[in-house]
Amino acid sequence: MHETTSAVDLSFRSILLTALLLLVVWAGAAQIASAQSSPNDKALAESLFDRGLEQMRLGKDEEACQSLERSQSIEPGVGTMLYLAECYEKLGRTASAWAMYREAASLAQEQGQAERAKKGATRAEFLTPSLSKLTLVVPSHAAVPGLTITRNDSAVPTAAWGAPLPVDPGEQKIAASAPGYAPWSLSVNLPPNGARIVVDVPALQALPPSELPPPAAVAQAEPATPPPAQPAAAASPVDTAPRSTFHKPLAYALGGAGIVVLGVGTYFGIRAISENNKADEACPNDRCRNAAGIDHDKAAHSAATAANVLVAGGLALVAAGVVVFVTRPREDRVQVSLTTGPGTAQLNLRGTF
Repeated sequence: MHETTSAVDLSFRSILLTALLLLVVWAGAAQIASAQSSPNDKALAESLFDRGLEQMRLGKDEEACQSLERSQSIEPGVGTMLYLAECYEKLGRTASAWAMYREAASLAQEQGQAERAKKGATRAEFLTPSLSKLTLVVPSHAAVPGLTITRNDSAVPTAAWGAPLPVDPGEQKIAASAPGYAPWSLSVNLPPNGARIVVDVPALQALPPSELPPPAAVAQAEPATPPPAQPAAAASPVDTAPRSTFHKPLAYALGGAGIVVLGVGTYFGIRAISENNKADEACPNDRCRNAAGIDHDKAAHSAATAANVLVAGGLALVAAGVVVFVTRPREDRVQVSLTTGPGTAQLNLRGTF
């Protein structure tokens, strides 16, 4: 019976150790999470947020948007995103407002903020008919090697050629260039309230041999791996589906599985105690010749072993879930823009994802 008693005691110790370690792990997780933004950053973000709201109240919408943008970049939040989208809307930047509302709705839905998610989705849907769109058509004969097209100095990727892109109304500076060809440019004004403009990019004129740069200059102008083009300060949003990340679901799945395993381990620990008590009743002097006592003894030992294994496994799963959760990418607003270079395309994300 000494062996069984030791196994049962070990089961008790495992359960107690589990509780203590879970407290330590969750405390560490909370500390790591809170360390992601310093108090000074939080204070600055709050100050900029309050300033932005006050500037909106005073009708200083341009300054308000700048303050809210800075606040969001320091300390992301769904509330800031919704106010920033409203600020964009007041400035007539309908595409930026529409994209920000959608992003806020997606993030709020992910965080369980149903009311804010509904507000963002409703406002985005309301703005959809008023989105002005620009289509850049590049005929096949005009798509010369190395062709680069920009809009307001921000490169337009090949995949976006021919697609109606929602952009903020106003002047649109379109330019096209390619090695060995004369550049082309055009400025058009995109009206608000659902306007549609289609720009046909013409075939570029080849430069005469006398105007071609020397081979060395061409090689220098066209590096093997060109640096990504930088988007303009007010990059137009791209119609993207609500983003998702596997980190939170994975963390929840691991934690949930760990809790279930811990529950099963606790059940076996209780069963081990029960079987051990039955064995003690059948064999009060620790010397058992009774078949029932021997069976209870074996059952207690088996249950205690199962409890130890399950508790350890459950703890490992919960700890893994905590690690995945606290090391997940940050969930703040992401402003999306697309850029290209010669032969390359790049998706640019602004923010701490």
